[in-house]
Amino acid sequence: MTKILIIGAGRSATSLIEYLLQHALIHNWQITVADFDVNLAQQKIANHKHAKAISLDIKDEEKR
Repeated sequence: MTKILIIGAGRSATSLIEYLLQHALIHNWQITVADFDVNLAQQKIANHKHAKAISLDIKDEEKR
């Protein structure tokens, strides 16, 4: 399984997230979408079984 991390779930990431989700099953990808607003990340993955959403504040150096 290939793990893919996307940092940021804003407008510019929408097409990328959709593409990766469409091909996740075929390529056995596990996609993690990280955003400061975890609700936005959850909306983007839409409960896809090969994806998860996490909260990430890129300004927090320790967690980054």
